[in-house]
Amino acid sequence: MKNCIIILSLLLTMSAFAQEPHRLSVQDCIEMALENNIELKNSQLEIEKARATKNEARAEYFPTVSAQALAFDALNPMISFGIEDIDNAQLRQLLYTLYAEYGANMGIDKEYSFVQNGTMLNAMATEPIYAGGRIRNGNKLAKLGIDAAETQAKVKEDEVCLQTETLYWQIVALQEKLATLDQLDRLLDTLDKDLSGAIEAGLAMPTDQFKLKVKQNESQLNRKKVTDGITLLKMALAQYIGADWQTMTLSDTLGLETEPTAYYQQPNEAVSLRNESHLLDLSIEAEKLKKKMTLGEALPSLLVGGSTSYHTIFENTKPNAMVFAVLQVPITDWHKTSFKLKKHNLDTEMAENTRRDLTEKMEMQTNQAWFNLEQSWLRITMAQTALNDAEANLKVTQDYYEAGLVALSDLLEAQTLLKQSRDELTDSRVEYRINLVTYKSLVKE
Repeated sequence: MKNCIIILSLLLTMSAFAQEPHRLSVQDCIEMALENNIELKNSQLEIEKARATKNEARAEYFPTVSAQALAFDALNPMISFGIEDIDNAQLRQLLYTLYAEYGANMGIDKEYSFVQNGTMLNAMATEPIYAGGRIRNGNKLAKLGIDAAETQAKVKEDEVCLQTETLYWQIVALQEKLATLDQLDRLLDTLDKDLSGAIEAGLAMPTDQFKLKVKQNESQLNRKKVTDGITLLKMALAQYIGADWQTMTLSDTLGLETEPTAYYQQPNEAVSLRNESHLLDLSIEAEKLKKKMTLGEALPSLLVGGSTSYHTIFENTKPNAMVFAVLQVPITDWHKTSFKLKKHNLDTEMAENTRRDLTEKMEMQTNQAWFNLEQSWLRITMAQTALNDAEANLKVTQDYYEAGLVALSDLLEAQTLLKQSRDELTDSRVEYRINLVTYKSLVKE
């Protein structure tokens, strides 16, 4: 019985520990996303594939060694020759006469056959001396592939960080709105108690109770929407970073914002430092290398090698070895290669046009991100002013209501304006943070 109690206590302790909230800052979420995000894991696998391709291309520098072994046993000899196979009739008759007189005594057969069974062994090594630059340019192209894969992984990292922060601050915004609803509900509950006493005393109309109930129902519906939104965003963030949304809580809150002028950078300078610009440069360089490899197909190639062999097909066989050199000069390929080179020239020109077009679009994107940042900063200042006015208006309206100078609907309207002002400030501050993260992702320091 005592052991059962101990085991039960341990299980309860483990269960409580498993349900303990996991507090995460925005930086914690970013680090978890960089470690667990599936797209980033695939990006790392792409880098490994590019490195494998580079090692494969580097192997072309080394000799190629091959070995062969053959064993056979034929139903009939592959080579058979005798007196019957001679086309000259006089010579054939003469050989028959000689064979009849001397062949049997001398142990000579009138027909000989060869190659019915045997084994063959061969080993060969070749080393390319010159292949029109294709090996060298192929290795450069493979190295370029590693650079492109690593740069693409950095682009994906920026996207993951941006998406993680966006989801994080959207959750924070809804949590701020939930806190605003809590404050509004407290005001409505206090007003409900005061209104009940005023109705009993004949100082307020029952219709005021109905108006207040409508407002409380509206607040309840808004709370349901906000809590559902928090749940969905938490699930999305947890899936993105590899966490459990049910035990996940966010520790960061909206703090004071910094004026955006400190982050400004000239668009053309910002674009030149972006990973996307580097990828565009790599695409042009890759097209140039592909052109060189195509040109190498029409150039002479030289390889040297050596081989050794041994067989048991004929009697008294000996091992043999040789060295050789092969010079290959394409003669008729120049006409076809000229059209291939023209295609590569067009592909290079298209890549340069694409780089120019996307560079201009990235500059516009950077400008747009800056404009959005400035607008969200202006929105914060305007929302803060509106909130100050709404708080002052609620205080005055509440004093007037308690003095019997305004109706309940005016007080409820003032409370609604205060809630809207607080939500607007929350939205503007979260929007500013997201726009700041977006702009900083486009501006590399």
